[in-house]
Amino acid sequence: MPRPDATDKLAATAPAQTNRLIVGGLVAILTLGAIFAAIFLGINNTSKNTSTPAASGGQSAATAAKATPKGATEFGGPMVVNPGAPGNVPVLDIYEDPQCPVCAQFEQIYGPTVKGLVQANAAKLVVHTMTFLDTNLKNDSSVRAANGAFCAADQGKFYDYMAQVYANQPAKEGTGYPAEQLTSFAVKAGVADQQAWASCQAGLTYQAHTLALETNTEKSGVNGTPTVKVAGQTLKLTGNPADITDAVKAATK
Repeated sequence: MPRPDATDKLAATAPAQTNRLIVGGLVAILTLGAIFAAIFLGINNTSKNTSTPAASGGQSAATAAKATPKGATEFGGPMVVNPGAPGNVPVLDIYEDPQCPVCAQFEQIYGPTVKGLVQANAAKLVVHTMTFLDTNLKNDSSVRAANGAFCAADQGKFYDYMAQVYANQPAKEGTGYPAEQLTSFAVKAGVADQQAWASCQAGLTYQAHTLALETNTEKSGVNGTPTVKVAGQTLKLTGNPADITDAVKAATK
C-alpha cells in the first residue's frame, strides 16, 4: 500500500492513528491531528532535548576533530547551501533531524518552495542538521545520515543528499537507514566521486562535527524539529508554502 502524502498525513485526525515522538527520555503519544497542530502552529513537536546523540564508531577523535565539511560555517556549524546569495536577502534557517517523521512531511510540503528560493538566491539557506533522535531511538542512523550528507557536501551535493534522506525515510520511526541505503542516496544525489564519498562515510569523517553541531544547536535554544526561522524569527507554519515565501519577502531589505 502506498504511503499517504504529507498533506493527508498531517491533516488526518483519526484517533486510531498515532505517531510516537521520543525526546529527552520522554515519550509522547500524539494523534496525527495533534502533530498537525504542533507543526503548523509553530510549536515544537518535541520536548527539550538534554541528551547527546549516540556515538558511532569511526576514526580517532584527534583526526575527526579537525574535519569540517565544505560549506559549513565552522567546525560544529551549520551548512550554508547557497553562500553566493546577495547580502540583502534574509537568512532562512531550517533545523531537521534525518529520522524526524514530521521533517519528512515538512520537506514534502515546503521543499519545492525552499528549493525555488535557493535557486533564485532569494534567501540564504542555512541547514542545521540535528541528530538527537539517535539517543532517543537507540540507533545511530541520524549521525550516519548526516555524515553521509556532509561527505556529499565536499562535492557540492549536501542539499541533494538530504533530499534523498527525507524522500526515502523509513515508514516506521526508529527503523533507521542501512549502510547500503545511505550509499544509494549518494548515487541518486549525483555525487561524482563515489570512492571518495565511500571512504569519507566508512571512516565517519564528520562524526565529531555532527555531534558538535547538535550540541551547539541545543545551546542556541532550538530543541525541536522541524524548526524554521526567517531573519532570526521562528515561523508559525500553516501548511501553506506561502508561509515561507511571504516571510522572506517581508524580511528582504
